[in-house]
Amino acid sequence: MQPLTIDRAALDAMLAHARETHPEECCGALVRRAGRIDVWRLQNVQNELHRRDPAGNPRTAVTAYALGVADVERLDGARAGDPAVGTLEAIYHSHTRSAPLPSQTDVNLAKWWPEPLWMIVGLEHDEADVRAWKIVDGTVSEAALEVEDEAGIDV
Repeated sequence: MQPLTIDRAALDAMLAHARETHPEECCGALVRRAGRIDVWRLQNVQNELHRRDPAGNPRTAVTAYALGVADVERLDGARAGDPAVGTLEAIYHSHTRSAPLPSQTDVNLAKWWPEPLWMIVGLEHDEADVRAWKIVDGTVSEAALEVEDEAGIDV
């Protein structure tokens, strides 16, 4: 599997998103359009789901994320590969209290989007830990992530 290469600006945008929403989880997407990565901030609707049905959705956005209908439609549009929209490269979210390892929620969501990578920004410690995962048919494997700055690959 080819590594996902993103530029430093995209990584910084993801990290900023995760830190701004902390202590709640963020969610977003990386979409490649015209040769560069765009970072889409998506809305975590987990608190709304919890408010409407606390028994059916016992977790809040502090420990979970859920995508709203509009964001799901937006991701599906990117998945179609329309050049005007771009190509869905990765879906990301943050873990505020645990390591950046895929949860059962991630595995379940990946059934709907097996093509992109699943990236997790771990904020459990002072320094963020970002990892990429490929999740297909319930099988999880770590994927290589390369970060490019103007001087080249940084890793």
